[in-house]
Amino acid sequence: MLLQLEHIYKTYGEGQLAVPVLKDINFQVKEGDYIAIMGPSGSGKTTLMNIIGCLDRASEGTYLFGGDDISAMNENQLSDLRLHRIGFVFQTFNLLETDTALENVALPLVYAGVKKEERNERARKALASVGLEDRASFRPGQLSGGQKQRVAIARALINQPKVILADEPTGAL
Repeated sequence: MLLQLEHIYKTYGEGQLAVPVLKDINFQVKEGDYIAIMGPSGSGKTTLMNIIGCLDRASEGTYLFGGDDISAMNENQLSDLRLHRIGFVFQTFNLLETDTALENVALPLVYAGVKKEERNERARKALASVGLEDRASFRPGQLSGGQKQRVAIARALINQPKVILADEPTGAL
């Protein structure tokens, strides 16, 4: 099983200020599965994605990623897991405005310790795969919303992750 979530709860705040966001979430994802998390605004979809992506921790419950217990991992282990096994496409893209499209796509490879020549080659291929090879030198401010989203998708795919998490992935396309 690639992902296994059992009795996941998430509460923000404490005592009388506690706000329950997720209550008793249970599901499994096998390698190759595609799933969609749907619900009205404010229902906890992004919170659940943040837990699945190891950007936040559940208040209660068990989360296994490839059989590894996420709650037992320290921040360095979680960071390594995110770097190598999870690709993110954020709703707001989270592109660095001072970097080119190529540099934004290559960024995970910098953290993975990949040499510059290989980083640039892989980033160019990733941009080509989303139809943006001619925009490699453009900064985010020079790109349309749909182009920014495709840069974010290329960046999410660059490390060939086991899991891709996309929050509103077609919103700007």
